[in-house]
Amino acid sequence: MFKLNFKSGIRGTYNVSDNPSFVAEPWSIYPGKHRSNGKLVSVFIFDKTKFESQVNRLCSTSSAAKNPKTIISECYELIKFEVNQLSKLKHPQILTIFEVLEETKTKFLFASEPVVDNLQTISHNNLDDLSIQKGLLQIAKGLHFLHSYCSIIHLNLQPESVFVNSQGDWKLGGFRFLQNLNEISPSERENFYIMNSSFVPFANLNLNFTAPELIIDSHTNLSFANDIWSFGNLIYYLYNDHDLLINCFDLNSISDYKQEFRKFEMKFYNHKPSELKYMLKNIPEKLYPIFPQLLARYPNDRLTLEHFIECEFFNGSIIKAMWFIDEFSTKSIDEKLMFMEGLLVVDPSTNTNLISQFPAPFKSSKLLPLLVEVLVNEFNVLNENSLLDNKTNKLVCYSLEIILDISQSLSQLTFQDKVFDSLFKDDTKKNANKILTKMLTSSVRVRLTLVENLAKIQEKTNDKQFIDLIKKMLDLVLTSSPKELEAEKETQIKLQDSFLQFLPKVVERIEFPYIKNTLFPLLCHVFKTTTILSTKLITIETFEILVEKKIIDKIIITEQLFPVLKNLKSRDKRVVGTVLNFFLRLSKSSHVSLELESMVDSVLPQCLSLAFGCNDCTQSEFRKFMSVTNDIQKELVERKLSSLPTAAASVSSTFNGNANTGRPTTFESLLKTQTIGDTPKELPGPQSKTIMQPRRSGQHSPINSFKPLHGATQQQQSPASSFQPLHTSNTVQSHSPISSFKPLQASPGSSFKSREASPASSYKPMQHSPASSFKPIQPSRKQQTSSPTLTFGATTSTNNPSNTRLLNTLQSTFDRRKNPDDEFDDFQSANTGGGLPMKQMNDRNNHVNKSLPTPPVSTPSVNYPPGFNSNMILAPKVSSSGAAHGTQTKKINSDLSDFL
Repeated sequence: MFKLNFKSGIRGTYNVSDNPSFVAEPWSIYPGKHRSNGKLVSVFIFDKTKFESQVNRLCSTSSAAKNPKTIISECYELIKFEVNQLSKLKHPQILTIFEVLEETKTKFLFASEPVVDNLQTISHNNLDDLSIQKGLLQIAKGLHFLHSYCSIIHLNLQPESVFVNSQGDWKLGGFRFLQNLNEISPSERENFYIMNSSFVPFANLNLNFTAPELIIDSHTNLSFANDIWSFGNLIYYLYNDHDLLINCFDLNSISDYKQEFRKFEMKFYNHKPSELKYMLKNIPEKLYPIFPQLLARYPNDRLTLEHFIECEFFNGSIIKAMWFIDEFSTKSIDEKLMFMEGLLVVDPSTNTNLISQFPAPFKSSKLLPLLVEVLVNEFNVLNENSLLDNKTNKLVCYSLEIILDISQSLSQLTFQDKVFDSLFKDDTKKNANKILTKMLTSSVRVRLTLVENLAKIQEKTNDKQFIDLIKKMLDLVLTSSPKELEAEKETQIKLQDSFLQFLPKVVERIEFPYIKNTLFPLLCHVFKTTTILSTKLITIETFEILVEKKIIDKIIITEQLFPVLKNLKSRDKRVVGTVLNFFLRLSKSSHVSLELESMVDSVLPQCLSLAFGCNDCTQSEFRKFMSVTNDIQKELVERKLSSLPTAAASVSSTFNGNANTGRPTTFESLLKTQTIGDTPKELPGPQSKTIMQPRRSGQHSPINSFKPLHGATQQQQSPASSFQPLHTSNTVQSHSPISSFKPLQASPGSSFKSREASPASSYKPMQHSPASSFKPIQPSRKQQTSSPTLTFGATTSTNNPSNTRLLNTLQSTFDRRKNPDDEFDDFQSANTGGGLPMKQMNDRNNHVNKSLPTPPVSTPSVNYPPGFNSNMILAPKVSSSGAAHGTQTKKINSDLSDFL
């Protein structure tokens, strides 16, 4: 949480946290953030109110204490002096001040670079040997700057005076007791007196880290060697888990210091370095030769900082590399390229590079932000359509590879914050620099570096972020501009191959519409246009993987891939073999399931064309090609056979209309289809295409005679009896196994008789000549004059409304003028199509054809049975039981038979 209630000064410019990160007397250090640009700082705050109340309370309990105002004034002068010296001194190993000291009624405060700890509060887990080694070198460099270039003695070198910033660098602070030798005369140096009598802790020197000549000797000697002693004690403190060589019970007591120093003097001096191991404990052995010189009893015997920096302890490649990184911004581009190339070299003995040997905090806090800043700066000054020069191109590629190498040890959240948001995501603001776009368009080598490390990026990003990155770079990695292709052709080929090899690992996370409309067409374009054998082979393998992973379907293969493969010009044996294997997998794929016709038309001929067109293969290779082709053919043959019946239908079954109809052909199969209790369904009548065409002739009665239409097709019969039309061809007519009617041939004087057909009977169709014709049956005069009483289905016009409607309909037809042409037209418009239900066909068979007008017969007045007149004959009603059971014998009215 940050305070927001200040409108001026440091707290008006920065959002300052409510809670301090740590405390370094007399300061409490709070993290802060600039309100406008987001810059991070540390705000050092001294609470005057709290301090003054403590001083007043201590002075009230001690009679020997000074005036509280005097003590407070002296302490405030120390604070102002410290911050003033920090503001003047500028060095990488000295704490950097962003905002100078600000004094209010209740606070002293200033802002510095962000710091997270000092050597007193830092956790021991964050101090590995390399970090300590690098930190000691930084402190030595800082002290050397003060001694050699400023003639300044720090005089307060202790754990609380060394700060650790957010990048892991150690920074010198605590300049309250700083002594500038240029401002002190030689006599004053020799008689320098330490006033360590204040009861305010931060106003006194820490005696545990103070040189003995400043306290024990009668003639104090102020020199640079004082800091060397403090530096030696600091080294022991860091390597031995905050243990002390001189540990005074009272930090302000001179007597305690003298007593502790005597103990140390007896143990440490007059011994060889090899004999001091029991005392030095965890200090590295490389420091044994020089460590006694750092803690020499007399200042003139102590080691100088120049010798310490150049000692063998700092000759290791790792520490030198870390120090080079500290001074990276001061190096030339040639030195940077040489150094970064060396960082990436893999040691064959350990199979690791130098980067992996850096401490984790150093990599994540120092090296990573440094290289991210290098990339951002380079792309900020680059135009969007410009290319990088050769040296800058190498610098960007090396930086990008090291960044992604370090990212493997980062958490996903840290990667998002420090890397992804800065490099792999374009700023959406209007005039913001598009870092990712510039990176992708800057050079082929940069894209290759990115593609080779896609797996590392995928581990640290979510699916949406990673797929968006893939889509952003897709066109640029599979295609290139002409100017790039000429300059870096080999790199472009390697880029395409690397991306195609990686694509199957991520393609399942890409949505199908994008694959269909963008990705797959681009792959087909690469396959069609590339002349590079490796790219063509990898593209075919990619097609095969897409089929195996069920990414592409039948439509994509048929519409997009087959046309490209059909136009394949290469007959290289490796291409031919890969394509044939792809076709084999395609033929066996249940997901794609191409149509058999498509495989026969597109795949099989292409396989033969590729195999026979390959001229650089050996005999064994050609046999292998043909073997694959035969496997494809066998697969297609099996699919064809599976769609065919196992045995052909018998000839008799074919003639009877039962071939491939699924109807029972044996007694057992017929019984299996029988279901007890089901109501018989009405079956449709035959859909005959036989049409009785009228023939115009003046030699016949007014009712036109008919001739059958030639070439009528066979019609299947239902199991029940049905009406069968006449056929004039010699084709055998199939009949129902139960019964069928034979058409009658009309002749003068003939009459219809009721016939009963046995279930097993069948009749042969009659042959008719083209001149034959049928005439409607007319009742004889004898039959007309007789007037028997009819009881079978006879009705009168008064008791049957349906007959009345029928007579009215027919009357309108009978009254028309008899014209042969009308009769012909009426017949032509008759329905010749679909089948009718069985009952309708039976009724139609028992009635006069009403589609043709029937002229009235001129006869003398005759008495007809009820429901009959001279112009029509009503068919008797058929009972429902008789219709339902065709095998039962019908009850015939004898009077009606005599009449007919």
